[in-house]
Amino acid sequence: MRPLLIAALCIASCLPLLAPAQTPARPRVLAMVDEGGADASWVQFRTILQEIIQRGDRRALAGIVDTNILNAMEAPRGIAAFRKLWNLDGKDDRLLRELSASLQLGSAWYQPKKGVRMLCAPYVPIKWPLNDYDPYQNGVIISRDTLMKSQPSQGAETVGRLNYDIVNVRDWEVADRDAKVMQRWVKIRRDGKEGYVPEEHIRSAIEHRACFGKTAQGWRLMEYVLGIEYLGVE
Repeated sequence: MRPLLIAALCIASCLPLLAPAQTPARPRVLAMVDEGGADASWVQFRTILQEIIQRGDRRALAGIVDTNILNAMEAPRGIAAFRKLWNLDGKDDRLLRELSASLQLGSAWYQPKKGVRMLCAPYVPIKWPLNDYDPYQNGVIISRDTLMKSQPSQGAETVGRLNYDIVNVRDWEVADRDAKVMQRWVKIRRDGKEGYVPEEHIRSAIEHRACFGKTAQGWRLMEYVLGIEYLGVE
């Protein structure tokens, strides 16, 4: 389930875009990239961070957060606000789940107007074509050969095969046709057809991005904000 995305879509509708999205002349794809993959220090850091997340080690996680981190939803800067926002000292594991998912979806460099160049995960919000596709109404398939089903069920007819396609999203939260199956689906529209894809196969540009800067102390989490939040306005 994606309660954070549903909440983010409600909040993010007030955020400024770099430019108004236009109706695209033709469908397009947003292939996964991992621009940090060529940096050995990043690859090593990412591996260590994934291990921290897997252990659920909140103390170690706090240790890689920059003291002046930029937080989401107009929360004040700083690690104190970050701790409160994500209940880092409690048992809430939302942050661990979100970070884990983000780190598996490539990376892209981002240079704000002020401050250090950062490497952000996932790649989706940084590479999203804002001039062409409304990020509030569309998502991107994040895997190869994703099957688009006629109904929210693995046994339903396959009506399309998708590879990193940008698709129009009709509903982000659809239960499986079989109430006993826990799988969740996203209802989409592509090439004039409506269908369903597993929720883990699609990502919104509104979902959180984690941006890391390379400092004298090593890599640090500098921003943890809604996908396109602050892009171009920092």
